[in-house]
Amino acid sequence: METLSSVTDQTASSRSRQQWLADVDTALQTQGLEVAARLAEQALADGIEEASLLNLAASTRFQEQRYDEALRLLQRANALAPNDPNVLNSLGVCLKATGETDHALQAFEAAISIDPDMAQAHFNRGTVLDDRGDLRAARSGYEQALALDPDYLDARAALAWIDAQTGDAPSAKSNGVSVLASAPDNILACMAVSSADLQQGNLAAAAARLTPLSQDPGLSPVNRSIVVGMIADIYDATNRPAEAFAIYGASNTLLRTLHPEFEAAGRETAIDRVRRLTSWFERAERAEWHTAPEADTAPGGGPAAHIFLVGFPRSGTTLLENVLAAHPKVVSLEEKPLLDEAEAAYLTSNEALKRLAQIGPDEAHHYRDAYWSAVRSFGVEPSGRVFIDKMPLASVQLPIIAKLFPEARILFAIRDPRDVVLSCFRRRFAMNASMYELLTLEGAAAYYDAVMRLSELYRGILPLPQQVVRYESLVDNFEGTARAAFEFLGLEWDPSVADFAEKARTRGINTPSAAQVVRGLNREGQGTWRRYRDQMAPILPLLEPWAQRFGYASE
Repeated sequence: METLSSVTDQTASSRSRQQWLADVDTALQTQGLEVAARLAEQALADGIEEASLLNLAASTRFQEQRYDEALRLLQRANALAPNDPNVLNSLGVCLKATGETDHALQAFEAAISIDPDMAQAHFNRGTVLDDRGDLRAARSGYEQALALDPDYLDARAALAWIDAQTGDAPSAKSNGVSVLASAPDNILACMAVSSADLQQGNLAAAAARLTPLSQDPGLSPVNRSIVVGMIADIYDATNRPAEAFAIYGASNTLLRTLHPEFEAAGRETAIDRVRRLTSWFERAERAEWHTAPEADTAPGGGPAAHIFLVGFPRSGTTLLENVLAAHPKVVSLEEKPLLDEAEAAYLTSNEALKRLAQIGPDEAHHYRDAYWSAVRSFGVEPSGRVFIDKMPLASVQLPIIAKLFPEARILFAIRDPRDVVLSCFRRRFAMNASMYELLTLEGAAAYYDAVMRLSELYRGILPLPQQVVRYESLVDNFEGTARAAFEFLGLEWDPSVADFAEKARTRGINTPSAAQVVRGLNREGQGTWRRYRDQMAPILPLLEPWAQRFGYASE
């Protein structure tokens, strides 16, 4: 058997293409990826242009985080061998690392179409969908990878973490413990088991795992923030609010340091956008907002009714959506960026708002088509059903909704503002410009105040039928409150909606409310702010007017 040194001593002129490939393959089988990759580099330097060699050489650059160089090599490999699933899979991994997630997903799906039994491609596809918050589709990818390779520990750990996020603590624990039996240092499995312990009230067990995990140097910054946040949850559960509050703050600070782009010079922050919209609509010609291009039929057929469920994060929208979605005539989508294209076109400047006010039929048709295409891309068929688009901060996008979907109706969820803001500060969201505002208590309170002011202004200008649904009323008077909501939707009461929690477990939930919703109706989130009264003292004067406006007791 040749060693690497004996191979490299041969002169280039004595090495044929087949010899190079054979030598690289031997090195890969006997001496590992690192040695084979170095040998592949030498073959490429000798003029041997081969997809497998380019793929190996790219792996070295990828490990060194030289992603652009790795990507160029993989694109060359893909051009040489467009139907090589291994190249496509590597290309997808590299594209994901460079932020090109759409193209990464396409690469993984192409690899799977060529080799449906490629467990790694199914897993990698799942990771992209997971990062996008599409947990149901991500789960499918992980389950397929595990079906193809029952020993795929990373896939089982990923399933355990999805279970934890969606409130299935028993499954999270089962999958997580199974992984830890073979890989005690698997970070995701440890996080999943810890989360399951927290949900089940096993606080000592959760602390025993989380404390050493928080000190693990291999923990990514995002996961470190999550782990620190779970430690704060332990302090909260043991009624130590001052310590919990400080640790929640530390968790959020970790996330803030990862996202300086949301406060970059020249960039409009989320709260600045809301304040600009408020200023603009205070001076708007109201008559312009009482007309809209005639609504055309959605491709494939329109819904029986089109409902936007809005408000503010942590205001009870997840509970309400799952109650409504339990009705047999309702379909819904949970927090998908269905209007982002239109927002980028019309809400990013005052000049763009003027165009929205005067939007013509062709433009409206374009954005309506884009919207319904996006709905169906998530596997939802709205035709003939009552369709609910649940996106809390679509409350900021209501002018777009008024112009594109003038027949739509608005459900506006409210909850005690003090509980809302505290919950936003304590819970962990996928990061974007709006969620960045919630990483400090002061920022969350200011953003809440700004969004509520804008929403009140819209209510007086936009001719969209609206109904307010109070979270506490839904919990305390379930049937009466739910009946009123269904009447607004144009639906008769169906007793099966009482089983919403069981149906929610089947549907899966992608928000921080998952664990609470699948447990059914409970009052555990009501009045939590009182335990944090001292920590919230600086922002209570800002929230008090809204508490009074919405009928909550002043304390």
